[in-house]
Amino acid sequence: MVAWMDEGLPNSYLLLAKATPVFGSEGGVLGKVKEVLCVPSEDIFEGLVLATAYGDRFLAAELVTAIHERGVDVGIPAAGACELPPPAPHRSIKYDLETDERPWVEVMHWLRDHLAHLIHGDARLDGARERLEQREKALELARENPRLALEAGVGRPDLPGAYDGGLIDLNHAPTEVIACLPTFNAELADRVVATRERVDGFASLEDFGTVLDLPGDQVEHLRDRVVFLPR
Repeated sequence: MVAWMDEGLPNSYLLLAKATPVFGSEGGVLGKVKEVLCVPSEDIFEGLVLATAYGDRFLAAELVTAIHERGVDVGIPAAGACELPPPAPHRSIKYDLETDERPWVEVMHWLRDHLAHLIHGDARLDGARERLEQREKALELARENPRLALEAGVGRPDLPGAYDGGLIDLNHAPTEVIACLPTFNAELADRVVATRERVDGFASLEDFGTVLDLPGDQVEHLRDRVVFLPR
């Protein structure tokens, strides 16, 4: 077992430097990177050729668990280097680290495709943040002014123009909306609607779970998804 080493930030195989150490699952060193085998235009990483104490050895891509600036981590112990096969004698080396030349065009393509969101933002993340913000605002409104929340349509995605906030009001929403909740189905949604009419609405999530005799984990999954506005 070698002393722990700071391997730096996560990296791409396209940016691996010559002689980067390759660490086994227990921390020992298998060898050092000699060649990177890949098809950059299709973003396919095939593996590495390592310089080891047993000569050059081929390490398949599926054995690589992480690539960092100053180290590569693999899923086999360092002693397993002797069992790795030698590289194919007639292999086509896509990226040879014995030279100082690098496929900078492919590197720039990779940076564009993988890191653009750091500069321009990721639309999916932006959308998720916006939905979470709306949900938190709707929950706050339901807590502080339930009558206003009811009037605004919090928890009623079925109403045109409603400020539903990504929530479902279990005291007012129709069956087809309730059935969309995680782990729910049409049968359970019908039961919810029938029960709420019988008891004139639920007072809280805990009351809802108790009255319908639902498993605790199923109820807990609803905590940030539902509201119980006054009837």
